[in-house]
Amino acid sequence: MAVSNPFSPIEHHRKSIEMIGYTPRSLVAAFLLAAVLTTEAAAQTEDHRLFAQLSAGVVLPVGEFANTTNAGFGFAGTIGYSLNPRWTLLGAFNGGYLKGTPGPDWNIYSFLLKAAFETGEPGAKWRIMVPLGAGAVTFDPQSDAISTNTYFAVNSGLMFQYYVNPRLALTLDTLATLVFTSQTDLGTDYVWLFPLAAGLLVRL
Repeated sequence: MAVSNPFSPIEHHRKSIEMIGYTPRSLVAAFLLAAVLTTEAAAQTEDHRLFAQLSAGVVLPVGEFANTTNAGFGFAGTIGYSLNPRWTLLGAFNGGYLKGTPGPDWNIYSFLLKAAFETGEPGAKWRIMVPLGAGAVTFDPQSDAISTNTYFAVNSGLMFQYYVNPRLALTLDTLATLVFTSQTDLGTDYVWLFPLAAGLLVRL
């Protein structure tokens, strides 16, 4: 019968682990349990590919448009569908209000279609999505002297998600929208809008 060498490095580490209350068997069991829980969480995410997100926060105009318009508030509603653990399609509707100083106040509406890359592992609590998309943004002034116009826009940024459970997440979106406007209508050829919003995401 083989006898273990009490002075070998392997035996030394085995005894050290046992002295702090762990055994190789308990460590293997802990790793297996963690793997099972992660797999179950990932499977639940796969079973609920469709999700809805609602958020609200501030909207910051940047550039020449900001010379006559102050920061305002906005809300967003997003429908998403996870194609696989890495790629998601998003459809987002946004509404906002900007206070004009000294120009008119503005209601701003947008609809954007995006593809998003998800950096987190399936089943992880913390995840970050990186969307890139395009759509239309409507500037509706509260003034009869300026007409309502809709322009092409592109959008990207970071979407942070913390999953409370596999179907519910707290979100923080830091996005940027570049709107290609008209010098005649708004006095500038482009407008930067930076919405910063917190919300909830529910997998359906």
